[in-house]
Amino acid sequence: MRVEVEKSSFSGLHEDHLQLSDPSNTACSFQRHSNSTHIIAVVPLNACGTQIEEDDENLIFKNEITTFDNNRDLITRKHLLEVQFSCQYPKRGNVSLSFTAHRKNVTVWERGFGTFTYEFEFYSDGQYQTLIDPNSYPLEYDLGSRIYMQIEATSSVNNTELFVESCRAAPYDNPNYRPTYSIIENGCKVDPTVEIHSPTHENQFKFSMEAFKFIGLHDQ
Repeated sequence: MRVEVEKSSFSGLHEDHLQLSDPSNTACSFQRHSNSTHIIAVVPLNACGTQIEEDDENLIFKNEITTFDNNRDLITRKHLLEVQFSCQYPKRGNVSLSFTAHRKNVTVWERGFGTFTYEFEFYSDGQYQTLIDPNSYPLEYDLGSRIYMQIEATSSVNNTELFVESCRAAPYDNPNYRPTYSIIENGCKVDPTVEIHSPTHENQFKFSMEAFKFIGLHDQ
């Protein structure tokens, strides 16, 4: 919770003499965020004396601002100010997740070996008849629903075979991000939901897995 109060509303008072219900946590100090015009507190939902209540529809987090003369005192008889505030959050809500996975075809050229191009596409089901139009990206999947994918290579060299050695997922569009989640390693399935589907030819790799999300504040 973030609380901002104009200093003009607290005539004669300074943030040095204001505190929350439990001021023992230094993160709850008004001095950390206040400026010349506003008294500001950033209050954790589980600290600084914040109390939680609930009704049928909402979770309600409450705290209050009070004054003190000396922070070593346990009592005061000069109770000049008491400002109660709260934030409420609905217990139910809709959450959507999406990701962008489409890339332009990648062409690799190496002297003495020729060239090959591979593409990564998504399909609507395990029949692999209906390619999902990249213009409809980012795709949306419910957690646990199955995602059908295909990697296909074209090569200028005859009798080549596509072998997917590894496949990993990251919460950000950065190949160097760590840690990553392994889906396939050394050509073997690592994710327990992965299914390998029969390819049409040797330059295809078809597989599917159940949709998941990364734990934490990741939007993809």
